[in-house]
Amino acid sequence: MNRRRRRASDHGEFHQDERWLITYADMITLLLALFIVLYALSDTNVRKFTAFAQSVASAFNVDVFQGEQAITVTSGQQTVPDTNPLNAGSGAMAADLQTIQATLMDFAVRNGAEKQLSVDRVPDGIAIRISDALLFSSGRATLDDRSRALLQRVVAAVLPLPNLLRIEGHTDDQQPNGPFYTDNWSLSADRAIAVLQAMVVSGISPARLAAAGYGEYHPLVANTDDASRLRNRRVDVLVLYTNSSEQSPAPDAFAPPSSSVGGIP
Repeated sequence: MNRRRRRASDHGEFHQDERWLITYADMITLLLALFIVLYALSDTNVRKFTAFAQSVASAFNVDVFQGEQAITVTSGQQTVPDTNPLNAGSGAMAADLQTIQATLMDFAVRNGAEKQLSVDRVPDGIAIRISDALLFSSGRATLDDRSRALLQRVVAAVLPLPNLLRIEGHTDDQQPNGPFYTDNWSLSADRAIAVLQAMVVSGISPARLAAAGYGEYHPLVANTDDASRLRNRRVDVLVLYTNSSEQSPAPDAFAPPSSSVGGIP
């Protein structure tokens, strides 16, 4: 009798006190499925979330992220949320700024161009500043394959946004070298148009774009030495966040600095 029991236990006889293993295995399987679903849903659109938070804040007249005194039905005032998609507010602009910086500065670091490419916040919105050395030969306005690869990365950063874009060409205070250009107005304007055309080829709608040539009249720093002149020779791609009525491209694409088309200070 004892031998039979031993043989049965040797062959893995099921015991009633081991039933909990089935429940435990089912629970682990369900938890694994839950975590997989949560991971699949974890991709957050920062821009949409920020715009939603601002709409709620505007509707209820409170700061969503920093609690303030509650407003009752009798004491509150009616407010209408800003629904302009081109002017979603500083929160959306900050989210876009971080996204563009992450996209372009990674490219700059991998190509050793950290000092020649920058993304800054300016009064009109976001400025992607590209040194002319990354785009053009001295005194020329023709893009090469390396330049187009960089502009494709810029297009990838701004294509998902609804904002209008303005491409601005800038030079230093020295006259152009070589036989192709005799003044900085023409050089800066042609460079801006060359970048605009490359962005159109890469998928940006022409209706979103405008070009402006500012010559040497909107420097970032004083043209006191070669290093400062190098900073001033650039093409700026501006992502505009002003009102839609102010974002329409100017009829005269190449307006002088005294016109209503604002440049980079």
